[in-house]
Amino acid sequence: MTNYLYAEVNVVGAMVLLLILTNQHRASFFRLPFDQQIFNGVMLLNLLIFLFDTGMWLSDGGIFPWMRPFNYVVTTLYYLCNPLICFLWLLYTDYKIHENKTELLRRARFYAVPVVISSVMTLASPAVGWFFTISAENRYARGPLFMEMASISGGYLLLSCGIALQDVIKNGWGKNKDIIQPLIFFPVIIIAAVAVQILFFGVSVIWVCTMLVCTSIYINLQNTESSTDFLTGLYNRRRLDQYLQRRIQTRHGSRLLFAIILDVDEFKKINDTCGHMKGDEVLIHTAELLRQSCNRGEDFIARLGGDEFIIVGERVCIGEIERLTQKINSNAADYNRNHPAQYPLTLSMGYSVFHGTDTEDSFLTAADQRMYRCKQKHREVPSTGEPG
Repeated sequence: MTNYLYAEVNVVGAMVLLLILTNQHRASFFRLPFDQQIFNGVMLLNLLIFLFDTGMWLSDGGIFPWMRPFNYVVTTLYYLCNPLICFLWLLYTDYKIHENKTELLRRARFYAVPVVISSVMTLASPAVGWFFTISAENRYARGPLFMEMASISGGYLLLSCGIALQDVIKNGWGKNKDIIQPLIFFPVIIIAAVAVQILFFGVSVIWVCTMLVCTSIYINLQNTESSTDFLTGLYNRRRLDQYLQRRIQTRHGSRLLFAIILDVDEFKKINDTCGHMKGDEVLIHTAELLRQSCNRGEDFIARLGGDEFIIVGERVCIGEIERLTQKINSNAADYNRNHPAQYPLTLSMGYSVFHGTDTEDSFLTAADQRMYRCKQKHREVPSTGEPG
């Protein structure tokens, strides 16, 4: 009876996560911001773990001949997912703290070593019984090295918690608490659930707690507004403010922190003449053009509102920033050649570089003023598309 009860709880938990994942409005997973991709990965793994755990509960002790092989399969998959979900949470924490995909992917090679070792040992366990055994009577039991797997999973959670606490020590709690709080809350709750489940064999609480925490974080994200612009899939102004504050705090040594502000030339005419549907299409194409032009690993792209966009990133020198503006103009020219229209897509751009005496406002204002001067030039000499 207990087995069926846990199976029912797992199915309910899986349905909750499935509803959350399918309720998101993005058509493509790969258009989501990178942090949301990782968080969705955490929820998807949690859903799969519910399913594998359900299979374990229902097949354990089953008398039909096929149940023992099935028990081996679902138990192996369950053990593969255990440290992997914790590994993904570490990646999520690292990215939320440092906001740098390239550096994260570099560190991820080292982060991945324990989960790879655990995966190899899991795949060997049906033969050698390291992490788990299944008796001739089809009864599951923990193996002699079970605690090593649990330690790897717990280690990822402790490391993620440590990264978040280190950021609190360095940058304070105040303005960053909306980001830091869930990063600490998640591992603490899961570690507590792991301790209960290890101490009381047969009790299953870890993944229900994981689902509840993920749901809480998701609801909190919804209540504080989505971080992305619905139309273009880029980040929105609210997310820009959070990002810029952290990027200024964590900028790297001699590299130049820059902002490029740009808008679409004659956008009002496009809306008035061709209609708002065409205007929306232009904004979507502009967002895609910026994605193609920028370094997806490091550059932050947001829609400020209307037809205004912003790129924030770091480069070694001014020349690299100017080459980025040239690349955007070149890609816009390629788009116009391939998509002839009544109003060609041209962009007015202005950039600024952050200096030690700057504030967030002065940093963005400098870029905005240069963009405005560029727009004035375009009005005098239409469709030149040169950056300011």
